[in-house]
Amino acid sequence: MKFRKTLAGLGIGLILLALGACTDSDFRQAHATPTTTSLTAAADSTAFGVDVTLCRKIGRKTGRRIGVGTSFRMSEKSRVQAMVDFTNVTAGKDYTVHLVWIRPDGREMYRRFAEVRQEAVAAETFRTVVRWLDAEDLHKVRADTLAGAAPQFTLDSRLNTSLSKQREPGEYLLRVYLDRRLLREDPFTLTQD
Repeated sequence: MKFRKTLAGLGIGLILLALGACTDSDFRQAHATPTTTSLTAAADSTAFGVDVTLCRKIGRKTGRRIGVGTSFRMSEKSRVQAMVDFTNVTAGKDYTVHLVWIRPDGREMYRRFAEVRQEAVAAETFRTVVRWLDAEDLHKVRADTLAGAAPQFTLDSRLNTSLSKQREPGEYLLRVYLDRRLLREDPFTLTQD
């Protein structure tokens, strides 16, 4: 009798898991992409996708990503910039995104949290509203409104790696969560002279 209850409970749990896992096609499509840093777009140009680029800085005039890589040397004034590109998003859908920096010992260092909604405002024109929330005070909101010609948006976060921060050299991670589920985990290394 106890075995049947356990088996029935396990069966119900698997059914609920399967139903829950099938509710968000965007998450499934993006989660199927590689979990390492990629500098190219997905092969299917119509599928929802997420691409992470780690770099030293962003060019002020050009917006170009400078010093792209996965190994960064700490210096007097240094940082690692993460650019997270979301492509082929669904207009009218709300996205919750967390960008989380992880130390070599596995503990969280820093988190950026945003709610994003994109609307089609005219043919080939999209408006994206990004609401950056403070993890300590969710009532503190900074909103950015962006316009674009494609159903896509980019979120950014940066980690100060200046020597004054006394970060230990080693393997760090940037984790990207979509709707509170881990979507990507991109490793990078901090080195010291």
